Amino acid sequence: MKFHQIGATLALAAVLATASGCKDFYATNVNPLYPTSTTLNNLLPITQVSMASGLGDNVGGLSQYTMGIMQQLYSTRGIGNFLQTGDSFGSPWAEFYNTMLPNNEIIINQGTTEAQWGYVGIAQLQKAYVYSQMVDMWGDIPYSEALQGVANLAPRFDKDSEIYNGTTDGKVKGLFTLIDEGLANIAKAPSSTTLGRADLIYGGSLDKWARFGRTLKLKLYNQIRKTNSPSAVAAQVTPLLAAQLIEEGGDLQLAYKNSLSPDTRNPGAVVDYGPSPENRIGRYFYEDMKAKSDPRMRYYFFNQVPEGVAVTQQDYINENFVTVRPGSTGLYTSSASTANVQTLQGLYPIGGRYDDGKGNPSANSRPQAKYEAPQRLLTYYSRKFTEAELQLMVLNNVPAARAALVAGLNAAFNKVNTIAAADGSPLMTTTQINNYLNRNNTNLNASGPLNRFDRATTNEDRLEVIMYEKYVASFGFGPDVYTDFRRTGHPRIRVSQDIVTASPTRSGLLPDDGTTLSTGMFPNRLYYPTNDLILNPNSPRTQAPQNSRIFWDL
Repeated sequence: MKFHQIGATLALAAVLATASGCKDFYATNVNPLYPTSTTLNNLLPITQVSMASGLGDNVGGLSQYTMGIMQQLYSTRGIGNFLQTGDSFGSPWAEFYNTMLPNNEIIINQGTTEAQWGYVGIAQLQKAYVYSQMVDMWGDIPYSEALQGVANLAPRFDKDSEIYNGTTDGKVKGLFTLIDEGLANIAKAPSSTTLGRADLIYGGSLDKWARFGRTLKLKLYNQIRKTNSPSAVAAQVTPLLAAQLIEEGGDLQLAYKNSLSPDTRNPGAVVDYGPSPENRIGRYFYEDMKAKSDPRMRYYFFNQVPEGVAVTQQDYINENFVTVRPGSTGLYTSSASTANVQTLQGLYPIGGRYDDGKGNPSANSRPQAKYEAPQRLLTYYSRKFTEAELQLMVLNNVPAARAALVAGLNAAFNKVNTIAAADGSPLMTTTQINNYLNRNNTNLNASGPLNRFDRATTNEDRLEVIMYEKYVASFGFGPDVYTDFRRTGHPRIRVSQDIVTASPTRSGLLPDDGTTLSTGMFPNRLYYPTNDLILNPNSPRTQAPQNSRIFWDL
């Protein structure tokens, strides 16, 4: 956080004055510099828009950074070459500590005073979710002493494991305890609440929030499973596997709409379909999907070059797919030289265009899009892939793992079709989906996921199938993909050969064909913003080494 941070009320004023994405999302008649009152129904949407912005697939969100690390995207920002500095992640860090978390804390404190237990429970679950993501990215962070305004301008950085699990002396309340408190407050809230439209995610449905809370708890137990014995993990997750979790259609996500006043468009599409697209598509991510004849490609990637039209003088060309290889320094790497031909993020991740093969009808401007795809955060398909991992690696139940994998795959395809239907784009057919799921090829890599799973001879090989499919389904939300890779070594990704050499203890890294360049090593964690290390005397003062690991990364 910025440690010259002002008190909570003025933090709200700063949000209303400066956070255009939040301000545009809902009309407010409050004077941003001198608010006369603070109401919970004004605060809740601020926290939700800010949460999606800080984590999401946009220029300042963690998703674009982490999708770059995981080779799904590439941009000319340094992290695309595995080069990070103390300025790399200031935007999402500030989004959380200056906007989302302070306003969320007001909801908890004021809601408790007003006995508005629905608001309190939701805010506690949001707090647990955002802090878990921050620990997964940075490790030790301000937590137990944070969000106190002028009462504590220099909060300590709590240990990552203690933020998750808490301490026996009670000085650090762990995330699992916070989730339990949130669920308890939701349970005691009246069935009819005043949440309504203030809740941009679930429309005031406390049942859906409770399902999210239990799913989040399952997710976090799974993420730290290697820190406990299999029997302990089994005892933790077995009751949750039988509980009411996120259902299909009950994803934690923020919806966007194509409106300019107020501006409610998907911010990732606004930039990538603007004059200077920010992101290119990862070459190997595309090639793997193509090798498997994945029918989701037309929803994931929009090729500006029409099918059958030759394109030359670009850094990487694969038929009408055009991108830039990480680290390339040639003539065709700048935004100006690629803007009109490069493949863009498509309909599914950011509300861009469905690829009908006709390309961009206007060669001198960006194609038009609706900008309406939601920012996905925690989904039903992710829940099922998590269940598949737990059944396989903790409960050693291969048939149950396969069944959960099938459910996750079907849910992932349904999610794409749901977004396509809302856009008015063609849907994938049952035949197309089944052909992908069950394809049998002598080349194992070109076979469908169920065939690859059934042909696997070890649980690690089966886990590779689960995690690859989760990786592909999660395109558009990078933090969990990055976390999954570090804690499991799956799915295997191709990176430049010097990255493999510089990261000898990092499993899952495969050398590419030698045509890309990178700097440094694979980062096991993200750098703190330099200003926060300088201004806070209780900070670590120096960056943790890039090869040091988050506590669950064993």
